[in-house]
Amino acid sequence: MIHSSLTLNHILENWVFANAAARVATGSYVTTDIGKVAYQTDTGQYWRLTATTPTWALIDKGGQFNASVVSVSAGFATDTYLAGSSVLVDAGAWKAKAIYQCIFDMVKTAAGTAAFTLNVRMGTLGTTGDASIMSLAFAVGTAVADTGLFSVFLIFRTVGSGTTAVIQAVVSCEHHLAAAGLITTGASGSGTIIGTSAGFNSTTQTTLGLSVNGGASFSGTNTMVLSQLSNNN
Repeated sequence: MIHSSLTLNHILENWVFANAAARVATGSYVTTDIGKVAYQTDTGQYWRLTATTPTWALIDKGGQFNASVVSVSAGFATDTYLAGSSVLVDAGAWKAKAIYQCIFDMVKTAAGTAAFTLNVRMGTLGTTGDASIMSLAFAVGTAVADTGLFSVFLIFRTVGSGTTAVIQAVVSCEHHLAAAGLITTGASGSGTIIGTSAGFNSTTQTTLGLSVNGGASFSGTNTMVLSQLSNNN
């Protein structure tokens, strides 16, 4: 059978769900449904039914992506969730060796001299109401304007209940000034910090994202956020 010669081509998915809650809700699944595919519209993901309970396995199409579509100006003097940084999975579906990446820009005015801090947050809200799994602080900034690009890399070393889950992080900032402005970590306009989370329970969270805090009087503008979750299937 040559697929392209068919008068009517069939679609890939057998079901369409608005979100994860609708997909994992109890339904009338039978054994012959196992192996069929569902499409989840809020994340653009495809899922394969593996059991009638129902249980689903993500069909990884190169990872999950998110991005910001608006700029945030004169902000980040307090802990602020970074729009476009969040990625979503089913509760308990985080995998060891999963990789999260996020890059974002920040333009600082001359105001603010506190430590620029990133919080890795996991929960179900996609806001600063989610728990901080890890906090990563650069050395204090200085009272001059600066522009920088932050790159965040996370790897799930382990996952599970209790205090089984551990995340390893590397965060870098490339900025205009040699050792002033946004951060004073490093030299020649480049600074990197490394962190390992304490053990935590990864079986209930559905959302991973970042919040950033420039500290008192900080005034920053963010124009772009790109994030990706990969190797989580």
